[in-house]
Amino acid sequence: MSNEPFASLSWNDVRRLAEEVRVKVHLAGMDLKDRWKDLEPELHDFEEKVRAAGEKAEATLSAQAEAIGAGVCKFAQELRDSLQKK
Repeated sequence: MSNEPFASLSWNDVRRLAEEVRVKVHLAGMDLKDRWKDLEPELHDFEEKVRAAGEKAEATLSAQAEAIGAGVCKFAQELRDSLQKK
């Protein structure tokens, strides 16, 4: 699966989307809550790497940012779909 649709996301976009997910996840079913519990630590760890690396992080961490962004975006869409079904 290609992450190309997510390549244009900035780190701020990913963080904003993750915050939206955090707010809405309490309305989700248990399976989505469990999946968020798996994804959230990856997001947190990556954010710590970005803070630690500062400006040098952009080139070094861009592939990781794309992968994590894709995961957050996919999860956010599944969460929206799940909440619309209720």
